[in-house]
Amino acid sequence: MRYAISYDSVQEFVLEHDLKENNIIVLHPHDYDVVAAEFADENNITIYRSFQILGISVVEDTADEVKKNHISVMELAAS
Repeated sequence: MRYAISYDSVQEFVLEHDLKENNIIVLHPHDYDVVAAEFADENNITIYRSFQILGISVVEDTADEVKKNHISVMELAAS
């Protein structure tokens, strides 16, 4: 994605790409903070770690691999 990341844009991304529960969305730290704040405001909760949007886990990129305003998708390894 090349535009500003928001809670709504992540929801659209999940639906457009038909993501499943074995997918994880990884966001740049700035984008993660924005989406987490919007999610917390909309759901009237406090977030202490990853959260889910439409059943898909959203986590912050701690490896400095995801560019700002981009969404990266990883698959969980099969157990």
